[in-house]
Amino acid sequence: MTRLSISIATLTFMLCVLPKPARAVQWQGLTATSRHQVALDEESVRLTQQGRLAVWLRFTPLGNNERKDAGKEYGEKGYRSHLEYYEIDCSEQNAILGLIDIFGTGRARLKRLKGGELAEIIIPGSVLDLAAQKICPVLEEEEIEEEREEPAPVAVEESESVPAHEANPETAQKIKELLSKTAIEPSNPEAWTLLGNAYFDADRPDDAIAAYNKALALRPEDANILNDQGAMYRQKGDFTRALANFEKAFKIDPYNLESLYNSGYVYAFDLNDIPKALQIWKRYLELDKNSETARQVESFVERYQK
Repeated sequence: MTRLSISIATLTFMLCVLPKPARAVQWQGLTATSRHQVALDEESVRLTQQGRLAVWLRFTPLGNNERKDAGKEYGEKGYRSHLEYYEIDCSEQNAILGLIDIFGTGRARLKRLKGGELAEIIIPGSVLDLAAQKICPVLEEEEIEEEREEPAPVAVEESESVPAHEANPETAQKIKELLSKTAIEPSNPEAWTLLGNAYFDADRPDDAIAAYNKALALRPEDANILNDQGAMYRQKGDFTRALANFEKAFKIDPYNLESLYNSGYVYAFDLNDIPKALQIWKRYLELDKNSETARQVESFVERYQK
């Protein structure tokens, strides 16, 4: 299983109205619905020309049944998670859903769906209501009223500081089981890989990297593990190690498309080395001309080739 790390910057260059974040996306746990764990990227928040606040939300299924249900809803059997792009009107308390990006098991985007153009009322207590509470500025009258009250600990703020994986019992249980399995079978590379994948999904890059190191010690020529670990290095902002992983994966497997895509992505969107990215993207298109990812790469080449 290859788990390609594609984050918000990819969406940025597909839709020019979105800013390019020169960093790894840091998701903040927001809430859990009956089907998904929801996280918010605070650094993606920006003010649109219409005076709305734009923000990206990530929806990760709580379990296999929820993942299958979402896959049926979006018509993608390989569904793993999805992102939703909203523009929120804080004063009118409504929002427009602009885009939905569906991702598969390899963190590669399976499809992009367009939202509607009409604003919908934000329902109190909903995911959007919680997102609005987090990103919308406090009105001046409310600030004055809060200053009059004696500060007190707020349970919601404490819960927001808890990593998203700890709020997901199934993820925590999965990690616990895999820790037990690796303790019993320390020479089992598959167990270490699965543990790394679990930490990957739980947004725990340090733990994921450590688990992948164990797997690579037993299976050093596994390009998929190298790609996954490289994605975690990138999330930490360690672009040198990320590129080393991706380049080693491609050296092992000259037809490994994920490693090429990831390398081009880091050079272009993290290191701002467009000439190097173009070189890699063109190599990618020599191997893949027809997939959805190839069409993304073609759009990058068209946009940045002088």
